[in-house]
This record gives sequence, structure tokens and C-alpha cells, in this order.
Amino acid sequence: MKKIFQQSILKQFKLVLYCLLTLTLVLAVICYGFIYRLMTKSAASYAQDTAGRFESEIQYILRRADSIFVNLMFDPNIERLLLSPYSENTPEYINSLLVQFSSYSIMNEDIADIALVSPEISWSNYFDPATLRGFCAQMENTYDTRCFGLQPSPLTSLKRNDEVRLVFARNMYGMHNNRSYGRFLGTIFLSLDLRKSPVTLPTDETLGTYFILKSASGASFSFNCPQAQCREILSQWHDGGPAAGGAYLQKLQGYDVYTTRIEGTDLYIISALDQALLTRDVNRAITVFLAIAIAVFFLLALLMRFLLKSMVTPLQKLADYIVRIRNSLPAAPKEALALQGCEEVQNLNRSFYELLQRQAQLSQELHETTVTLYETELGKKQAELDFLRSQINPHFLYNALESINALAAERGVGEISDAVNALGKLFRYNVKGGAIVPLRQELETVKAYLTVQQLRFADRLNVICSARENALAVPVMKLLVQPLVENAVRHGIEPKAGAGTLYIGARIEGAALVVSVYDDGVGIPPAELARLQALLQNPPAGAQGDHIGLLNVACRVRLRYGAGYGLRIESKPGDGTRQILTLPAALPEKEEPLC
Repeated sequence: MKKIFQQSILKQFKLVLYCLLTLTLVLAVICYGFIYRLMTKSAASYAQDTAGRFESEIQYILRRADSIFVNLMFDPNIERLLLSPYSENTPEYINSLLVQFSSYSIMNEDIADIALVSPEISWSNYFDPATLRGFCAQMENTYDTRCFGLQPSPLTSLKRNDEVRLVFARNMYGMHNNRSYGRFLGTIFLSLDLRKSPVTLPTDETLGTYFILKSASGASFSFNCPQAQCREILSQWHDGGPAAGGAYLQKLQGYDVYTTRIEGTDLYIISALDQALLTRDVNRAITVFLAIAIAVFFLLALLMRFLLKSMVTPLQKLADYIVRIRNSLPAAPKEALALQGCEEVQNLNRSFYELLQRQAQLSQELHETTVTLYETELGKKQAELDFLRSQINPHFLYNALESINALAAERGVGEISDAVNALGKLFRYNVKGGAIVPLRQELETVKAYLTVQQLRFADRLNVICSARENALAVPVMKLLVQPLVENAVRHGIEPKAGAGTLYIGARIEGAALVVSVYDDGVGIPPAELARLQALLQNPPAGAQGDHIGLLNVACRVRLRYGAGYGLRIESKPGDGTRQILTLPAALPEKEEPLC
């Protein structure tokens, strides 16, 4: 069972269809046997019930015949005719009897003939005298009504099954004349035509059950059995049951025959079940069942085909697509799979393709990140090598500056000595120490730079420095103020004719440190100022051209402290320039590494 559940959905669908087909065939066989037994039992029950009803009807006919005989026995004209068959009153008796017999025939349509037989006369329209006298011989010393069963007429050459008559007889004894009282006078015969009998008899041949009334003399009357089937049944039938009462079954070729003996007569009621008709009816029923079962099977097959087309086939295609994707190269392009199926399968296919696209995007990003990290690692190693190499150059430069300073002091040139000392401070500040220093140290470096610049400009450069004491202890990044001062000297005071003044201030405003660098130089043209202000709003990394120092400061402040801090510039041509740097007034105790 576990292996079956592990098979593909398509194989499971085929297995279900095979099981349904097998189940349909098994049910057809079971239903055939069940319906056959049911219909056989129903037909047998119908045959037995009808046979019992026929027996009651025949008994009723016997009682009616007996009642007619009683009426005839009390008719004085019959007694007179039997006593004096050839007297002068015979015509009168005969006319009277004809009228009476006609009235009986009118009241009882099944009365075919009333016959009178005595040693002197024989009167009948159905039998010849010899036959009647033979019957009379059998009636000797009989006082009750006797049934002679079904008898054909010797007066006709037709030997058809429906030409026989049911014959009853009763002896006539004298009752009205004292001279002949109690003496045997003759026999009255009553012949009944069963085709005109008032009793209800079956005539439908499509029931599959035939009913035949058979006499011990060999004559028979068929109620609903065709002549061919009647002869076939009677040729196989034989009396093998109880003498009277009850029904017994005989298995004949093609028929199941139930025989009932009518008590007090030599008549048999034969109920024959036609197996061919019964099988035909069963086949019709099973055909209808099979048609319904096949229709249901095909309906289920169509439904399963619809499910196969809308679910199973798309899922199988999706599974094959997944296997193909798994076996393809990771970098190979993934084309979308077009599926026609139910909404859930389409959503699954769409989600899987979006997952593939997202995976490809993440793989590309991972590749790019890996390449970037690799390049960064290479740059880091190169920077370490450059740093180790640069450690040699400052020592060489320091030694060279010390030699120049000693030489300048020896020759008595104080300006050169001061410039060399200031330049040495600048180099040491630039290459040694951490990246964060107090503002005081940054301003001392600025003063060293201005010492060199004052030697250059002589009396043209005036410097004013005003920094609040609480602002001097605020930690800042190295070389934030020096580029601003250098920009003011180079672009503001140097192009100016005559002396210029440079103002450097620092104060704390709320939670911010504000460093201001003012100059009264030539100022900046409006177009250039607008371009510079736009660059300062979003400073590019690795800027080139003019104002590299300003853009470097703005970029470093933005990266370090965020968009809330930075550098802004205000200027008018001929009215100088104001550079205002805004920084946080304090930093966390643990310095975060710079990216």
C-alpha cells in the first residue's frame, strides 16, 4: 500500500480508473445473479399464486355447474322427456327445454351445450351418441356431479387447443312421478367454453409465465400460452406429483413448471416459467443497469480527465520543470513555464518562478558583494603596505626638517626656524595619533599652518581666533578646520588687494558645536556659490578640481555624523565668505569604526 501511495499521481489516477471498471463489472455480475434470482422467485411466486387462484376459479365453476344441474333435475319437462321420449307430447317437451336451455345460455355465456342421454335417446350439439354413451357407462351408480375434464368434440375435425370444452355430468333420477320416483332415467351433460367463462383468466403472453389447464384424458386448454410453446411444454410434462392438493416443481428443458392437481377432478393447472423470457427480462434489467453504470463510469472518467488536465498534468510539468532547473547550470537563464491549470497550480508556478528570479537576484548581489569584499580586502592589504612604506618617509622628513631648523638657528634666520617648526607640527599631527582629537588640538594645528602663511603674506594676513573654553574640549575629527582656513586664505585673502582679516570662532549652541571661519576677501560669484552649495548638500566621494578640501570636509562630516550636520557657505562678491561647520557637541565614549 505504501508503494502505491508513492507512485506518481498519473499512475494513481489510472489505478483508480481500473478499480472503478473492475468494480462495475463485478457489480454487474452480482446484480445479474441477484436480479435473476429475484425475478425467478417473483415469477415462481406469481405462478403459484395464480395457480391457487385458478384452482379457486375452477372450484367455483364446479359449484356453478352443480347448481345448474340441481335446477335441471327439478325440471319436470326433462323427466317427462326421458320417461316418454317418443310420445305425442315430445315436441312440446323439446320446445320447452329449448327455451329453458336458451335462457341458461343467455344467463351463462360459457355454456356451450346441454346434452341429455338415456337408453332410448341421445340429444347433444357437441358429442355424438357413442361418446355420450361411453361417458354414461362411467356414470353408473354415481349420484354427484362428475367432471370429465377437457373433452374435444368428435363432431368437428378441428383439433385446436381452444376447441375443447370443460364437461360435467350428473345422473337423472325420477322425482315427480310416483311410478318412476328414484329410478335412473338418464344423464345430463353440461359443456362449458372456458374462453367465455366469467372468471378472470390471464391472457398476456409477455409475463414469461404460461398457464395451461390439462385433463387426464390428454386434452388441454391454454390460457396465455402459444400453441408451439404449449406443445413443447406438454411433450415434456408428466404427472409426478401428489394425487391432490399442493404444487410441485418440475425442471423441464427451458421451463420451470409448477403443477397443481384440482381436487375432485382429473384436471391439472400447469404454470410454466419460460426461462428464455425470464433471461430476456433479466438481460434487459442488467442492460439498463450496465448502461447506467457505464454512464456513471464515463462521467467519473470525464471528471477525472478534467482533474488530470487541470491539476495532475500541470503538476507533472511543474515537477519536470523543477528537475530541469535543478540539473541546469546556476548561471543559466530561467525561462518562465506556461501552465494551463487550476488557479492554485498557476499561483504555485508563478510563486516558484518569482522565487527563481529572487534567487538569481540574490545570487547576483552575493556575487557583487563577494567581489567588492575581495577588492576591499586587496585594498586593505595594499593600504597596510602603503602605511608601512609611509612610516619610513615621515622619519626621513622629520630628520630633514630638524637639520634645516638647526641650520636656520645656526645662521640666525628665525623666520625659517619658525616655519620649519610649524611645518613639523603639521606633519606630526597628520600622520600620528587617533582620528579623533579635541578641538583645542585641531586649532593648534591651524595656528601652525597660519604661522607658515603669515611668513608668506607678511603684513597682509591678520588672524583673530576666538574659541569658548567649553568648546575646546569637544572631540572632533582631524583636519576639519584646517581645510576651511586654507580655503579662506587661498580663495578669499590671497586674490584681495591689500591686507585681509581671518576670523576663527568656536562655540556650543545647544547640542551642537559651531565652528565659524570668516574672511573679508573677494567673495564668491553667485553662480559659483550656487554650484558649491549644491555640492555641499550631497558631497560626492573622491571629488576632483577646485574646493577639494571643502567637499572632503563635508563628505566626512556627513558620513560620520549623519545628515543633521555638515558645512554651509555664505558669500557675496567683495564682501568676504563665511564657512560655518556644525558638529555634535559630544561623541559616545566608545568610538565607532569608520566605514
